Amino acid sequence: MARAMRLSGALLCLLVLCMAAPAVESRKMGKGMVSLAIRVLCIPTTESLLIEHEGRHECAYELPNGDRAVGVGYDLDDDKETRRSELSTVLADYDKVYDGKDCLNTIQISALLALDARRALDRAAKSVKSLDEQCCDVQAVFGDIQHSGGKDVYEQNGFEDFIEAVSAKKWDKAADTLEKTRWCSDNKDRCRDNKGIITKGCGNSAAAALIAQVTNRV
Repeated sequence: MARAMRLSGALLCLLVLCMAAPAVESRKMGKGMVSLAIRVLCIPTTESLLIEHEGRHECAYELPNGDRAVGVGYDLDDDKETRRSELSTVLADYDKVYDGKDCLNTIQISALLALDARRALDRAAKSVKSLDEQCCDVQAVFGDIQHSGGKDVYEQNGFEDFIEAVSAKKWDKAADTLEKTRWCSDNKDRCRDNKGIITKGCGNSAAAALIAQVTNRV
């Protein structure tokens, strides 16, 4: 209940801001700002799922695809200039971390995780048009798949039927079609966990109902 109230308050504030915009642009601005707010509110859930699947690593290690990573699957080889800048922001030296000469503390790991979770959701939203209509548990699954599979994961692994089923809120079908993707074959344990979350779907929670109401009105 408390979580739903926080969500309601945040979205209400954004809607008030949208109402103050010029009438011609208010609809476009409102939809974009609400989508942004919903994704931001789903970052903690996404972070939790990533930690469950990746663990926390203070020092650099190797991902299954051969890339170097640190923290919670923070891929140091993905868009290196951006990663270099983000590490600098948290007062870490990219080259030293990459080479294993320096490690990260808890605060640095948490900061990079928040950036990574947000990035995963934003990337997923480009392929999953209904992402912002989903509850945070389902959004977290899309973020987790995006994070583990890379930039083009939804274009290369046969996710069309899965995305369609989720968009239609057909949770059992979505879980079955997820299992048929190539990503699932390559990530069996992770897939099993995510399939369980998708099977439960968004249900009738207050937060899910609020997201649906707001996204349908903007």
